[in-house]
Amino acid sequence: MKQEKQIVFTGIIFIAMAYGISRFSYGLLLPYFNEPLQMTNQISGMVSSISYLTYCLGIISVYTIFKQFQPRNDLLISGGLTIAGLMMLMLSTHYLLFGAGVIVLGYSAGVATAPFGYIIKEKITYGYQDRSNAWINTGIGLGLIIIGIIVFLFKGYWRYSYLTFILLSLFIVLVNYKKLPYVEMSHLNYKLDLHHIFYGRKLILSTILLGIGTAAYWTYFQSYIFKTDYKEWTSLFWVVLGIGGLLGGFAGRALERFGMTKIHIFTGLLLAIANISLILSENVLLLAISTLLFGLVYVFSMGVYAFWSARLYVEFPSMGIIVTFVSLAAGQFLGTFFSGFILESLGFQLLFIIYGLLSLVTIFFRPLADELEDI
Repeated sequence: MKQEKQIVFTGIIFIAMAYGISRFSYGLLLPYFNEPLQMTNQISGMVSSISYLTYCLGIISVYTIFKQFQPRNDLLISGGLTIAGLMMLMLSTHYLLFGAGVIVLGYSAGVATAPFGYIIKEKITYGYQDRSNAWINTGIGLGLIIIGIIVFLFKGYWRYSYLTFILLSLFIVLVNYKKLPYVEMSHLNYKLDLHHIFYGRKLILSTILLGIGTAAYWTYFQSYIFKTDYKEWTSLFWVVLGIGGLLGGFAGRALERFGMTKIHIFTGLLLAIANISLILSENVLLLAISTLLFGLVYVFSMGVYAFWSARLYVEFPSMGIIVTFVSLAAGQFLGTFFSGFILESLGFQLLFIIYGLLSLVTIFFRPLADELEDI
């Protein structure tokens, strides 16, 4: 049990780095470096959308280029790329170098997606695997809390924030490499069966819609807060977002108690509410509720979809991971790519209403009963 807790703890802090600190700090700091780096809303949207494509490439790399590597070595590669990408962001004086750094961070997060799943499968007791995966995903929330606090301390000095992120990331990479166990590679199933890739077509469509529904929030939530009377509180809203992400760790228990279909519908409704409630009023309580809900739903839904794909692709778990996270990234790519143009043309209110309504569509692509027979 001691080793199992150690794996979950190291997983949480690594995901805090790979997702929270590196990928999502882009949206938090966007208003600070938009002007000095000459980034328009369209450019920031395009940069973010390209990073989702490299995220997909990072996932695929684990099953092709790096498939003979130990999972902890994959994580070492991911950590090294994270540090390199953050350094590019810190040193950039133009949006081209900054955009390249964001794209590198997208790839590094993709490489970090699968290794913990294999470590958990090999080293954690079967009955605790889903819960362990759900809790490791809460690292996203922890990362958001960390960056919210750091940005609050440094205010507009975003380069100092990135320097702090680099030092934290270096420490996290060293801890993970030292603490994570060796995994017997012969047990890992990297086989893919492309003939059955669309067996989970409802999963694919639903996950793409989830990605679209979350895209505008991640990229432009901070920019919207900057236009309200709570500009000085923006980093604290990200702390609230992170707290919501930590609460998303209860996904495993919720699924066990209420069932996959009910939870799936519930998350779709909450995501729509999070998007639309953000722009209904500039009341600070409503803004805080919106951010809390979004953080909760994002982490919670990642656990839900991972649970669903594991049941669909029992014989080919690698394909299940690829299908789920590539579909999510594809949705985020599409959502982010168009969000910049929608924002320029229609403004924040209509942007978040449109994406809130798109989030609702996910409830029509829910699991079939025969897909969940073994749950």
